[in-house]
Amino acid sequence: MWSVCKLLWKFRSCCRDGIWGTTNNFLYTCDPKSKSPVFTKDKIISLIDSWTAINSAYPLVLRGERKVKLILSFDFSDGDPFETIKKTAKYCETNNIPFPKIDPEKLDPCHPSDCYIFKGKDVPIVMHFPLFNIKNCPGEIEHFRKKFSFSHLVYTKNDIDELLEKAKMNVSNNKERIREAIQRIVSSSTKEF
Repeated sequence: MWSVCKLLWKFRSCCRDGIWGTTNNFLYTCDPKSKSPVFTKDKIISLIDSWTAINSAYPLVLRGERKVKLILSFDFSDGDPFETIKKTAKYCETNNIPFPKIDPEKLDPCHPSDCYIFKGKDVPIVMHFPLFNIKNCPGEIEHFRKKFSFSHLVYTKNDIDELLEKAKMNVSNNKERIREAIQRIVSSSTKEF
């Protein structure tokens, strides 16, 4: 009980003082010739958890210098299995980052398939795998969403095994599609040389 009280007090203090996500910058004055002075000029930096914006690390992966060709996107969100991919598409459009167009009208959150492939010209291929779908839990999608909801904090070993089995099915059912996408990227890369 004491730990919970301390946590709530800390949470209240962070919100009140506006210091949520601030930390000492271990890179402060590390490299004065840095190409990214934002990481070296401030003694204190403010960080934000991706959960508050997109709930995924897409912005880190999509930095131009990474030259990403394929993204395997695994949905673990509570509710709409396309939430992260739709938010990422909007984020990328706003920030002029190459990303495939996502048409929300073609995505049925109540009856998702096990794999969606999004492509376009000069953008990475995105393979999106909703965790609970019509292939790995036919007719029971809503049951599994409730059973493994964000608010459920304790799971038995059997629950975890069941959840891992659903996630494994997404990959094993689509391993050939994943392999084909990798092969297509590798063969197009060798043609560029």
